[in-house]
Amino acid sequence: MKKLLLIAMVCMLSLAACGEKEGPGGEGPDGPEVSLSDCVVPASVHAGGEGTVQWNGFKQTDRLSLASSSGTEYGLTVKTVTSSGLVFKVSYEVPDGTYKLMLVRDAKTELGSLKVLAPELPVSGVKVPSDAVAGETVVISGLGFEAGCRIVLEDASGEKVSLDAELTGSGISVVLPEDLAEGSYKVYLEQYGRTWVLSGSMTVRSSAAAVKTLTAVRYYAPFLEGSEMLMEWLIERESPAVLTLSQYIVENDTESLDVQDVYVQGADGAFVLDEDGFEESNTLAVSYVLDSEQMVTRSDVLLFGDKETTPFAWAYDSDGNLTGISSPKYPFRSFAYEGGDLISFNQIAFEYDEDCLSNNPSAYDVIWGYMAVQEYKDPFLAFPYLLGWYVPQSSKLPSRMISPSPTGTGTVSCELSYKFDDDGYVVEMSWLEGSSGYRVEYLY
Repeated sequence: MKKLLLIAMVCMLSLAACGEKEGPGGEGPDGPEVSLSDCVVPASVHAGGEGTVQWNGFKQTDRLSLASSSGTEYGLTVKTVTSSGLVFKVSYEVPDGTYKLMLVRDAKTELGSLKVLAPELPVSGVKVPSDAVAGETVVISGLGFEAGCRIVLEDASGEKVSLDAELTGSGISVVLPEDLAEGSYKVYLEQYGRTWVLSGSMTVRSSAAAVKTLTAVRYYAPFLEGSEMLMEWLIERESPAVLTLSQYIVENDTESLDVQDVYVQGADGAFVLDEDGFEESNTLAVSYVLDSEQMVTRSDVLLFGDKETTPFAWAYDSDGNLTGISSPKYPFRSFAYEGGDLISFNQIAFEYDEDCLSNNPSAYDVIWGYMAVQEYKDPFLAFPYLLGWYVPQSSKLPSRMISPSPTGTGTVSCELSYKFDDDGYVVEMSWLEGSSGYRVEYLY
């Protein structure tokens, strides 16, 4: 009997001990009993970021907070609770520093020490134009912009201008003040009460800057040893308008005319091949139909060997980018875009870096200038560009060009370099293919 009483007393004492402490995550009279040896707290988390506490004692109703040395407390958002741990998010508003991580139930228990780091940029794929005009809209692309964010411009003296940002399909847009001083600006993003640098330099020019007119495009390529071949489109806009395509041989800085095609605009607006020096020209005459917005919708082309003109339809996307030119018999040319940037035409591809350079918004597109000298057999597609009727929307500059290899196998990738005038107009685009140099000049 004494032995049975002893066993009963031991059981009662064991039950009492279990009532006071249920183990990890259990409830005792003074709150949760936490086994710190089993709880793993991350060393640091960025403000605005997420962290994971590894422990098997969390409950679905648990909350976490951060307590500073001064006693200030910041609540954390609990994202997920599992049998092995808890995922939390730190608000962007939490200042950088070291905190106690607290488990909040009926009472608070310290889980460990957590360092909050400065927040990382919340936007990815950011592209800020390197050139802008006062009074005009600047488009900044990227994913992660939030409604209510602002753009801050800081000049060399430290003066700042804060601008409201409007969300777009690809990022945000801001309108620069008309009286914004010319110069170079740092570009900051203000969001979630924090500030990040988006770009170290954006050049702003006066809205009063003169708009220049393209007068010629010149393409230089290696020819025989010690010489270059020069293809030039010369644009004369006076009535009658004349477009002249010339091929020169350049030796010792001396240009010698080789062959020449001359297109003269008649009273009916059509351009006629008045001088056929190349004898490869497939365009003998061309007239254009423009819509109410002065966009070319059709070109009627008299092709070599035909007695009647062939109509070519010009198609555009919703942003006004030319996507294709086709006749009833066959597609002539197609153009592909990515984010509004022209990325391919006629088997030639173009790539744009994240922080790509920008041309003056009033400048003629560099790719179309290169295209104009490549399409000398069927130049009717280049005439609207040369004359300023078709102005491509993007002022961004490609960083490299990828073209089919001359060997017939694979491709050749060439890094593109640029020269600018004082107004931010590209006046030269150049590249190397192997050890051979090529360049396109844009004359205004």
